[in-house]
Amino acid sequence: MPAPLHSPAHTRSLHLLRALLREATYLPDATARTYFRRYVVARFKAYQPRPNATASFDVAAVDKYRLRAFKRRHAGIIKARLGQQQRKAHKGLNFLRRANQGEAQCLQKALWFAYGRLGRRKHALLDDLLKPDPAWPAGPAPLQQLYRSELKCLQYFEAPQVRAGSHAIYISQQYPRLRALVTSQSKQATDKKRAVKSPFLTTPVLNTWQRPVPIKRAINNVRRWYADTMTALLPALPTEEWNRLEAMSNGQQRIGFVRPRTPAAGVPSQPGADDSSLERMVHHSLALDKLSKADRPQGINRPHNLTVRFMQRLYAKLLTLTPKLEYNETRQQWRAVWGQHFKAVQPRSYTAPVDDALFAGVDAKGIAPKAPKKKEFVPGAALPRNDNGKPMTFPFYAEWLPKTHPVRLELDKWKAERDAARAKWVAAGGDA
Repeated sequence: MPAPLHSPAHTRSLHLLRALLREATYLPDATARTYFRRYVVARFKAYQPRPNATASFDVAAVDKYRLRAFKRRHAGIIKARLGQQQRKAHKGLNFLRRANQGEAQCLQKALWFAYGRLGRRKHALLDDLLKPDPAWPAGPAPLQQLYRSELKCLQYFEAPQVRAGSHAIYISQQYPRLRALVTSQSKQATDKKRAVKSPFLTTPVLNTWQRPVPIKRAINNVRRWYADTMTALLPALPTEEWNRLEAMSNGQQRIGFVRPRTPAAGVPSQPGADDSSLERMVHHSLALDKLSKADRPQGINRPHNLTVRFMQRLYAKLLTLTPKLEYNETRQQWRAVWGQHFKAVQPRSYTAPVDDALFAGVDAKGIAPKAPKKKEFVPGAALPRNDNGKPMTFPFYAEWLPKTHPVRLELDKWKAERDAARAKWVAAGGDA
């Protein structure tokens, strides 16, 4: 039997639902607020007993959900999983609280859920990519015919092409958007978890014993490559939503901040009220054994002020993982466009026109360059050479040697030649 309407478990679930919806309305992004509000309501309706539903229309609507996670559970499953789902709800509540406090990792993950980089919306966007081109003639998939299998993932591939003793299997041209996105992401510089190594599958023609590869192994190779690629694939956002996201990262569109509500004052206890009142029982049932990270923020991931620049950095980082698909009329093919990193984005204030005379005479760093020192030419006599033909240098004590010493004689001779050359240079008009 489901929990009664006024039981502590039902009251606890109701308070969790209200707290989650309240925190979802505080998120600094409009798309994230809508996504988490719908997600929370759908998950709570999935674990709502049928007799507690508000109307027969709502019961039928929940039962028609395509996703299994949003379908209504049976009463026995709801009763068995009540404590587990309440703990999950507490975890989600603390996650939203930390995101609203400005913790970068939590807020970034919330944006990834809202814009389809993670979670259920990613699978919804991938399902849209797996729709075939309506203009393509209908017919059986070549890979399904070749492998004599009705496996669904085989319909997205073309017939194998022989290349240097191996088969190269490309995505079928019947799915041009999926093919363009896989090819583009394989060339995109993303992290290792979201990297697509190659836009096509390479499978051997012969096995270790130089015999043809069995069909079962070939099917498993295709299925494994398809699963890995679809896991790492980052689906494209709709063009309007991608353009709005880019405008918010560049400061061309206002970010949808909201002001949190003022907490309500506590209800004063009436004189003579019993300690076992409903309010005290509810507070006791909602109490946690220990404080969460939302109540004791610390460390390198401590909360950050929700400023415009902070959100622009998160949006720019999100855009590097978010493409959009555009159709090129000239080449008659789809093209994936990826966002730029925040360092590559040029703010509008830096590109405003200014007077050239304001920064005249300075370099790119704003420093006036110094004129290079001019090295004056001073003539002199060549140094004498030794028996090997190399210039001979005089030791520092040569001037204190006797005048009859051979080294002193060579030094005096070289000084006389040097002075004569300098005098001739000055007489010709050179600098002294």
